[in-house]
Amino acid sequence: MTNPLEPRLRRAAIVPIVQPRSVDFVLSLAEQLAEGGAEAIEIVMRSDAALSALEACRQRFPELLVGAGTILTSAHYDAAVNAGAQFGISPGFAPDVCAHAQKGPIPLVPGVQTASEVMAAQAAGFSLQKFYPAEPAGGTVVLADFASIFTSVSFMPSGKIQQSHLAGYGKLRNITSVGGSWMYADGSAETIRDRMAASLAAIRAARG
Repeated sequence: MTNPLEPRLRRAAIVPIVQPRSVDFVLSLAEQLAEGGAEAIEIVMRSDAALSALEACRQRFPELLVGAGTILTSAHYDAAVNAGAQFGISPGFAPDVCAHAQKGPIPLVPGVQTASEVMAAQAAGFSLQKFYPAEPAGGTVVLADFASIFTSVSFMPSGKIQQSHLAGYGKLRNITSVGGSWMYADGSAETIRDRMAASLAAIRAARG
């Protein structure tokens, strides 16, 4: 299935992955990320606050493209839809979940790591895929090879990616956007807004 949101995700370039500690945490973080230029975020379904945070984020920031991450089951997909998610992302390729999503109202981006998984997801109709976990799986080295083999597939890599990796990802034509949480990692002297802005500048400079 061609993801109709791909042009918006490509324009966004970076999709911060938000761990929903609480609704207030997500809203505060989303505000700072948006001030730094973020156009899309992914809220992962890994806490009891996730669905409420997603719903609140959609209401507070209607200009943001808000997705639900860690979609593991069809029930997760349905819950994300009901909370207002505009897209879903799965860490792996589960044929039953993907088939369910193809009948649903929002696109799902299935996760892949190997060439066989890319082929299976592509055969199922998914041209936009999540490459995860990106850095442990070979990062730009593997994705550069995939660009030559799977010419009609594009990827949203995430997993252990840092700001220093963005230039490499930005140079690859098969990268729609890059996901991660480095822009709000603890211990940085820079503000979240500044880290987000710097990250966007780095990947857009690499794209040319």
